[in-house]
Amino acid sequence: MQNIALGWLILMITNSPFLLGLNGFLGQIPALVFALPGGAIADRLNRRKLMLITQSAMMLLALLLAILTSFRQVTITEILLISLLTGVATALNYPAYQALIPDLVPHEDLMNAIALNSAQFNMSRAIGPTVAGLALGTLGAAACFYLNTVSFLALIIALLMITIPPVQKRADPRFWSAMFDGIRYINEHRLLIVLLTVPAFLSLFGLPFIVLMPVVARNLIKVGASGLGYLMGGAGVGAVIAALAIAAKGAIEHRGRLILTSAALFSLSLILLAGAHTFWWAFFLLAVMGATIVGTLTLTNTTLLMTTPPALRGRIMGMYYMAMSGMLPFGSLQAGAMAQALGTRFALGFGGTVCLVYFTIVQIFLNRLRQSGQLSRVSNSSS
Repeated sequence: MQNIALGWLILMITNSPFLLGLNGFLGQIPALVFALPGGAIADRLNRRKLMLITQSAMMLLALLLAILTSFRQVTITEILLISLLTGVATALNYPAYQALIPDLVPHEDLMNAIALNSAQFNMSRAIGPTVAGLALGTLGAAACFYLNTVSFLALIIALLMITIPPVQKRADPRFWSAMFDGIRYINEHRLLIVLLTVPAFLSLFGLPFIVLMPVVARNLIKVGASGLGYLMGGAGVGAVIAALAIAAKGAIEHRGRLILTSAALFSLSLILLAGAHTFWWAFFLLAVMGATIVGTLTLTNTTLLMTTPPALRGRIMGMYYMAMSGMLPFGSLQAGAMAQALGTRFALGFGGTVCLVYFTIVQIFLNRLRQSGQLSRVSNSSS
């Protein structure tokens, strides 16, 4: 809700696609700086306490944004600063959040747990933008920010209620040594590097379509604030369907192929969205994009968690978050600048084309490795 309302508010204040991209850049750049240290912290400290601190910080920032908007005192400078600080809290929160999941479920249920976690997250993406669009049209942007503030209470209460079993004490005495242990592990498993490039490329060229959606809704599809909420709700609906399907399936073979196939379908849908002129066609494409992006990221996330030693999960999830969100600020910036200079349709089509070409090349590369037998060891360890 806050993301939709914030994008619309920036567009109303500045009428600048570039500033939409800049806001996305500042909100996500902390992932590049703090995700890996956040992963090391998550492997050394109490993950529940770390999440309580970061969630409380995000709640207070949302409240500040709501108050400033209510009293018509908000400026683009304050919006950008709040986005930056929220990004810092999110970057420190995410590795602990993901690393906590394997502590709560047996290994054989990990795929289902991650998929169900993705389902509840994406269900909020289906409901939130729709409610945001309605609230924007009737109550204004401040109402979305107040509702977001209240929503953090549910997560804080849940963190206080859940029972977390004791885990092995993380005894690495040196913070920087602990952080680089994760980098060394990835370097020793080169195909995991290939796996991490999938969310990195999506974040750099594919996912920045989100920051341009206010322009798509207002200028290209011409549906206004409520229509923007419904369009993003379409992406959320597709995401929920995909997440529930993965959870119902349980164990999935050939995850590598499915990851790349889903990523390629997302890229093709983004190219088609660049040429969309009607609401229902755009809604359908966004639903496909929501489903395929969840398929790609859920399977990538699961593969990393299932092949990572428990003591390194926080750091590996930090690198996953760095790949997924650390590239997103640069993607948001390039998408906003390209839309400003060459048009929104060109920016969307360019991003989709680059992604499609890259994932096709990776698929060809992995097929050749598979034929030579070099993938057998990794495939066995991740199945």
